[in-house]
Amino acid sequence: MGFFLKKSGIINLEVYLSSQKFRFKYSTGLKIDPLSWDKVMQRPKLKRGEQGMINKEITHVLNEYAQVLDILKKEHSKGLTGNVLKQEFNRHFKKIISTPISTYSDYFNLYISQRQESLSIQKKSLQKYIGLHSSIIELEKKNKTIYYLKDFDSAFFNKLIRFLRVHKKISDNTLQRKIGYLRSFLNWCLRNGYEVNLAYKDVSIKSRETYHVALSEDDLQVLENIKLPERIGYYRDLFLIGVYSGQRFSDYKRINKKFIEGNNIVIRAKKTGQFSYIPLNPRLKKLLDKYDWVLPTISGQKLNKNIHAFCKAAGFDEVIVTHRFYGNEKVTEEIPRYNLIASHTARRTFITLSEEKNIPRSATMNVCGIRSIKTYENYLRLNKDNMSKAVIEAWT
Repeated sequence: MGFFLKKSGIINLEVYLSSQKFRFKYSTGLKIDPLSWDKVMQRPKLKRGEQGMINKEITHVLNEYAQVLDILKKEHSKGLTGNVLKQEFNRHFKKIISTPISTYSDYFNLYISQRQESLSIQKKSLQKYIGLHSSIIELEKKNKTIYYLKDFDSAFFNKLIRFLRVHKKISDNTLQRKIGYLRSFLNWCLRNGYEVNLAYKDVSIKSRETYHVALSEDDLQVLENIKLPERIGYYRDLFLIGVYSGQRFSDYKRINKKFIEGNNIVIRAKKTGQFSYIPLNPRLKKLLDKYDWVLPTISGQKLNKNIHAFCKAAGFDEVIVTHRFYGNEKVTEEIPRYNLIASHTARRTFITLSEEKNIPRSATMNVCGIRSIKTYENYLRLNKDNMSKAVIEAWT
């Protein structure tokens, strides 16, 4: 006899019935985070705290399975059948199977481990999910409680939203994304048949318009021609490769000669899996040739830090007035433009300038691997003067 863990986290019991030359398998109905399972001992790992209490309860139930099996072997010395085992296990453990033993944390850990196992979550997204989870654990400690899925009612979400706004100083737009991560997790629970309070479906956070910049053609000319120290000039070039390719940083930093197909660079986006077909335009080719198509590996954080540095050196220092909202509270800030420019500004600039150059939207979407018009329009930061000029010319 042995206990084995399925990928779903369900614990199965297996018994070899020699009289029938048959391996009997039975689902205990017990679920556990795969990271808490000891494959050698075929039992939950010994841990402290909340998880330790759950593991101890599961171990107790599994030991009862072993005891019942020993009794049945003695009672059926002439040969134990699969039907008898199933009938007796159902009778003995029916109440135990229906007893909820897992907290919110257990289901969350199972969700993350399954997504990691299936390679369906990127490191950046994983960090955001873990950040949300950490906030909920903090809320548990603050309220001296342990949350179960059934506890995620309207009152819970009101507490969570207030906690994130007041104690974590999270703006409405960031809060909206965090609630989205929690909604994705709870949708997964629902799909897998776990009992979930459906109050989360009614939770809504109003999104606020945020200020994102896109560079102008004049800005690009300044960046191309400005004299910079070599150590900063490289980051300028890498940023411009992002502009002239229209890709996310996670994709344009991977560009090399193996992606060349004819006059295009064909690359699959890490975030969406969509293919992008990037025309090898002269400005992009010049920069890639400069580095022999081999771009050193750097972090997005390091790139952003240097983007601020060379944009400041380029004189992009006009003050921008921005607003952030925390519920009904509005916070106004004055920020120099160079501090609003980041790696993703490159992609936003490509899309915005392509629109201003009257390149067909379908062509730009094909280059960027964008499928919906809504996503495309979210990138646009059209110059108001250019828009006014175009309207005047059209109606003259």
